Amino acid sequence: MADLRLRMALVACAAMAAFGYVVEEDKMKAFIISEDSNMSFTDNFTVPSIGSLREIFTNVTSCEVLIQVKASSVNPADRYNDDKRLPKVIGSDLAGVVIDAEQNCTRIKKGDKVWGDIGANALLLSTGEKTKELGAYGEYAVALESQLGIMPENIDFVEAGTLPKVSLTSYKALVWYAGAPWNNDKNILILGGSGGTGSVGIQLAKAFGAKSVTVTTSLDNFDYCKSLGADQLIDYKSQDWWTILQDNTMDIIYDTVGQPGTADYAMRVLKSNGYFVTIAGALTQHPLKNITQSFFINSDTNIINYNQLDSLKELVESNKLRMTKISGNYSLE
Repeated sequence: MADLRLRMALVACAAMAAFGYVVEEDKMKAFIISEDSNMSFTDNFTVPSIGSLREIFTNVTSCEVLIQVKASSVNPADRYNDDKRLPKVIGSDLAGVVIDAEQNCTRIKKGDKVWGDIGANALLLSTGEKTKELGAYGEYAVALESQLGIMPENIDFVEAGTLPKVSLTSYKALVWYAGAPWNNDKNILILGGSGGTGSVGIQLAKAFGAKSVTVTTSLDNFDYCKSLGADQLIDYKSQDWWTILQDNTMDIIYDTVGQPGTADYAMRVLKSNGYFVTIAGALTQHPLKNITQSFFINSDTNIINYNQLDSLKELVESNKLRMTKISGNYSLE
């Protein structure tokens, strides 16, 4: 499913003691999914404790940290939640300050400003069933050290809270499944260029050495996508990209939309030895031997992200990756 066109930031505020970052209350404000599967706000949810992730999930080996959440964001994936462990705090992206960490943590320490995506798919210790980790829509959250990176120094909490999920998704899609980085010799088509993953995808494609970046978006978002580095733009409302682009002209097609038939059209437009990567749609049932196609879900790989976050931090600090459009800030209440 395509990302929200403009990122929305959810800002959480919590009280900290002046010395030592001590949590003053055992209850916090949070946006939760309740036992009747409805989403709602509460100001009386129990503050999570370090060690709780190991008590819930089977695939946890990293040490844990407690974070005062400063900002999060709204993703399409945040609208869909399972019925396990209810009630629970939802939300994936976070940026905040570490207020406590287990003694065996080596990368992250108390007082660090961190960012990450805690929307991992994990297995319940009790039943082995898959469920979402989540927890970012609260004043405090527990996360694995392996899921966190030190926040880029040149952005604030709000922008940092909008970047992790979409940046990790597009980074992995292009690096793991599309052969990035490249040598300024690849033409890439990004379907859904003005969404969150598309916006990041344009910038990463340029940073990774794409020769040309073509995107589909609406006419209203042409200037926005150009500002991110897009070279050619196709108005999806009036044109079909598979009729505009000639056969055998693209090296990579990155699909963030999931329109039916996309993979079939991609087989025709891609060059020999090309890559089709989708995070939203189906793979073709008629693959070509010289085309690599992949379907990828970021949440399945979110237990260990620190290396990717460190690479993304460098790109942000060199202004090769930013979230330049945020539709608004909303308090946690």
